[in-house]
Amino acid sequence: MPTPNSAVNNTISPTDSNACKYSTLPLEEQPCPKYREFLSASRPERTMMIERLVETAADIIDSIWQPRFLTNDKVKVVPTKGFIREILCRSKATYSTLQICLFYLFRVKKIVHEKLRKRHQSSSPSSSPSPPSSSTSLSASSLSNHVNTFHECSLKTNNRTEELMCCGRRMFLAALMLASKYLHDKNYRNQSWAKISGLSMREINAAEMAFLQLIDYKLYVSKPTFDKWYTLLHGYTCSKK
Repeated sequence: MPTPNSAVNNTISPTDSNACKYSTLPLEEQPCPKYREFLSASRPERTMMIERLVETAADIIDSIWQPRFLTNDKVKVVPTKGFIREILCRSKATYSTLQICLFYLFRVKKIVHEKLRKRHQSSSPSSSPSPPSSSTSLSASSLSNHVNTFHECSLKTNNRTEELMCCGRRMFLAALMLASKYLHDKNYRNQSWAKISGLSMREINAAEMAFLQLIDYKLYVSKPTFDKWYTLLHGYTCSKK
């Protein structure tokens, strides 16, 4: 298993196992031009593009689960980027798996903001977030020191599913799991994801079901939709030069 300090090109697989077969596919089934640019790029160029995608992933998660109306300067947490990097390093996720994962997250953005806004408005102005309980935080030994805080779940609720939906890091993990299952025939079992994340099997299963409900089980992504999404994502990541 790669260490947390592995180089970025070991954090996420730069190409998919079927990349060499793309040229033999019919034109309408081949990747969009921007994605072919990535496949034909040199290793240093791909490494740089992967690094930017990881930064973009952190931006997306923070924009969805840490909107401005929920900012709390008192809460200190390890950077989202460190959390993402460690999960990708341990799961050996592919470049396209992360892209689909981020697409899923964008699909639920409006719903998540509605849930967060309702919780924020219903909470007392004088109350402050409670510290994470043992059921919503990771131990110091799990995922090294990068991801031992799941602070988005710190607010108490009687609905565990709603609580999970409001935890950006758990929902990212669930989205990555589902993207991998959607794209690849051979996948980790949930037991393996539990070991990767340091969470219990019960927690992993619950997070997966919560995200499926959040996205209304709509995991299918058509090729035209993915091509548009990749082009948009590519444009944003390139702007981070």
